[in-house]
Amino acid sequence: MDTDPEARKRPAPRGTAAYPRKRAVAACQTCRSRKTKCDNQRPTCSFCERAGGICIYSASDLSSYDPASLAILDRLENLENNLIAHMSLGGTGLPSITTKSPETASFTSPAVVETDRVSDSHTSVVEPTSHLSTSEIPPLCNTVEHVLSWPVFGGRYDHQLDLSKILKTAAPLERPTGVNVDLEIRTCKQLGIHCFDHVLSKNPIIEREFFNKILNNVCLNGAGWDADSCLVLLVCALGSIASPEIDQTDWKAAHAYFVAAQRRIGMLMTWDGLIVSQCYFLAGVYLMYKLRPLEAWRMFAQGVICTHPGKPDTIALGHYSLEECVYWACWKSEVELRMHLQIPSVGVIGDRYPPLIPEPPSVTDASSDPSWFYYLADVSHRRLDMDVRENVAVIIARHSDKARLYLDLAYAMPTLEQQLRDWEISMPVSFDPQNSEESLLHQILGGRLLDTYDVLYIPFLEGALCKEEFDQKTTDTLNAYARKALDYCVIRIPEYNQGYNIRHHGTWLMIRTVVRSALMILSVRAAGRIDLLPHVWKETVLNAVSVLRPWKDECVDLEDRLGIICELGAEFGLDMTH
Repeated sequence: MDTDPEARKRPAPRGTAAYPRKRAVAACQTCRSRKTKCDNQRPTCSFCERAGGICIYSASDLSSYDPASLAILDRLENLENNLIAHMSLGGTGLPSITTKSPETASFTSPAVVETDRVSDSHTSVVEPTSHLSTSEIPPLCNTVEHVLSWPVFGGRYDHQLDLSKILKTAAPLERPTGVNVDLEIRTCKQLGIHCFDHVLSKNPIIEREFFNKILNNVCLNGAGWDADSCLVLLVCALGSIASPEIDQTDWKAAHAYFVAAQRRIGMLMTWDGLIVSQCYFLAGVYLMYKLRPLEAWRMFAQGVICTHPGKPDTIALGHYSLEECVYWACWKSEVELRMHLQIPSVGVIGDRYPPLIPEPPSVTDASSDPSWFYYLADVSHRRLDMDVRENVAVIIARHSDKARLYLDLAYAMPTLEQQLRDWEISMPVSFDPQNSEESLLHQILGGRLLDTYDVLYIPFLEGALCKEEFDQKTTDTLNAYARKALDYCVIRIPEYNQGYNIRHHGTWLMIRTVVRSALMILSVRAAGRIDLLPHVWKETVLNAVSVLRPWKDECVDLEDRLGIICELGAEFGLDMTH
């Protein structure tokens, strides 16, 4: 009998050689080459931050995630390291610009409008300056209100630029005096399933096992005046309206659950624990389903404050953390709305993204849980979008000479465009187009990518429409990129008609992008720049109107903006009666 202990060991399971079970915390490449201790801060360790160096972590020490998880995390980490690297731009030549027709552009790859890349020696976007700090400049905001303020409209809509003021004119949510909620356990379990499948699929901030446990307790013992009961009521409220096929009865049930939860939300102010932020986040999501962005922002902001890590550097790296997921979900939702509402940041909530990217549970399998890969892709896009906004804002802020500004901005475009293409390429094909929920996740990600392209091109459209005269080189540059901005307006609306009819957390935000695209096209027509207009501009504006009309009675700002679009369209000969 063999007594060798090595011989008696159980054979290793398949794949362990390729995917070690433990994740070693490895130093960045700079600290490793210096043979010094690295504090492993992400995205940049303390030494590299002080030295102004490029901080790169090796992708070879990844953990024991399944192969599909490893693939996407590796791509996301490499992309992130590339985006945050700041090197200097050089050269004086302007890259040539070629634009394809929007008819040849497919939605799944909106980056088909190509621009020649800069030389490989020009690998940075923003050149550091001695008098300008990126932390002092808020990321660029290209909102509906920004477009309405353009000189081409002659100030006729200046009294309609305060979005918060418009939203405050909405009637308050109905507050019934008597509320009866159905806490029958089978009903609540089914509503919980709907919420997890259609709402939490986009933001995995609650674990099913934990929820099922508190659900059973609340259903058996009745709703108490505690955080557990508040969470169950909010999940049931969202579950009532989460499915695409709902009617007025479902809305009444959802409202009853939400009002019951509202009565308990005030008590959360004296409670501690992650469940408090989870409740605030779900309340914000419900209000977004109701197209109440101002009220939703308050909930998301409270969720960020309650979850904010006092010392982010104490959070363990490379491990799944539900706290990180909740914090990220609250933070990105708050920042998204704040940029539209033009509200200053509050307390610990800043404009820059948190230092850590949430990681999925080690048991996550891409094929069985694509929602996690949507979530990671959404998080990585948010960081990319903020980086792009900051880079463009810094270039704009450091120039007083408009002609030089647009040439420098154009020179940065190929690098920024390539970063967006890299992000798109890095996304795995994890979504089943035959699954309506997964198809929606794919559409939302595509829409977010289009939004970031708008960030790149809108400044050029604004410059092309101003009355200032430029030299021929600057004029040609403005016109070329302005056409790109308009091409993306055309791409956005026809491709998304069906997606705009689905109610979800981001519906209001998506419809606002339609409003912005329509106003961008109409601003060009108002300026008399027929040479810039896409030949399908009329159809695009009418498509935007058809998207807005079903929602106008639910949200005062959408009704107001629809009125502006119809007014301008009628002035330019469009039939706005249908």
